[in-house]
Amino acid sequence: MADWTVNISSLSEVRSEWEALNENVPFPSPFSAASWLTILANVYHREPLIAMLRKDGVVRAGVPLLLKSRGKMLYCPPLPISMNAGLLHSLNDEDGTEALPMLFDAVERHCHFAALSFSATDDEQRLLIHRRWRLHNRVTRRVRIDDIDALWSGYSQSLRRKLRRAEEQQLTLMYDVSPKLVVDMYEASYRRHGIRPPIPGSSIAEWLRSLRAEGIIESFAAYRVDGVPAAVRVCIRHGDVVYDWLAGADPIVSESASHWLVHAILCKYSYAGAREFDFMGANTPGVADFKRSFGGDVLPYVDAEWYRSSFIRYAVLLRGTYVKARRRAT
Repeated sequence: MADWTVNISSLSEVRSEWEALNENVPFPSPFSAASWLTILANVYHREPLIAMLRKDGVVRAGVPLLLKSRGKMLYCPPLPISMNAGLLHSLNDEDGTEALPMLFDAVERHCHFAALSFSATDDEQRLLIHRRWRLHNRVTRRVRIDDIDALWSGYSQSLRRKLRRAEEQQLTLMYDVSPKLVVDMYEASYRRHGIRPPIPGSSIAEWLRSLRAEGIIESFAAYRVDGVPAAVRVCIRHGDVVYDWLAGADPIVSESASHWLVHAILCKYSYAGAREFDFMGANTPGVADFKRSFGGDVLPYVDAEWYRSSFIRYAVLLRGTYVKARRRAT
């Protein structure tokens, strides 16, 4: 009979085991990598833990927990700009049915509130619903980029027209742009709509500097011919997949600069041997329309939340409503 055990340990103590698990699951994610979690923990002052499931001493599954505390309450709020940073496992269906409840038992005992994001199977979704987790269905859009001709053919007609207009402006692609420029354009993109960014620019700047120092991100900008920046984008490559992590633009400088910049990035990574480009979410109507114009396929994932009590759920939701109202009031 198999000996299943679950332990919650510091990420530093199980780093090598966690990295091995992340690289051997069907869909490894840069947002579950130890380096990513460590930097996030440092920037946002969280405690990085791993709930790890072992079978006969061998790691088979785990959940990253970047914890914050408030009084005696421990909670794991959603990880900012991080997708598929939740359950990792290499279990077959039989083992999953037997052992995954043990893993979630440990998470629920340790946390008063926990939020995870991952590509859950139907069985995993049923398990979480049975355990009173609240699931929010999300989608992202992925584009195949290993064939340039096929890539262009997948573009919408309106996108092709915008790219031709952008080419007339003689935009220039710049590499490894400064964190300050990225933050300025990121903040400006929200200010145009009369709201504050969901993450303060100071936190984004610190995060960018750390990610850049570790070689995790690559940043790009589209400059107008007179030297004025029009759009920026920050990407993460993990194996054959490139993730569209952070963006900002000033449409007054160039209306189609964001479209042109994404196209230039897709071509750049295609020539560098990448196979897919993930837009990291397509859940806001206007943003989803922009991403849809590049073709590709919609892939589902879930945001899952667990609250130990209805009072905690109410408190978390009330705080979220308050934060959103403050962002729109400024």
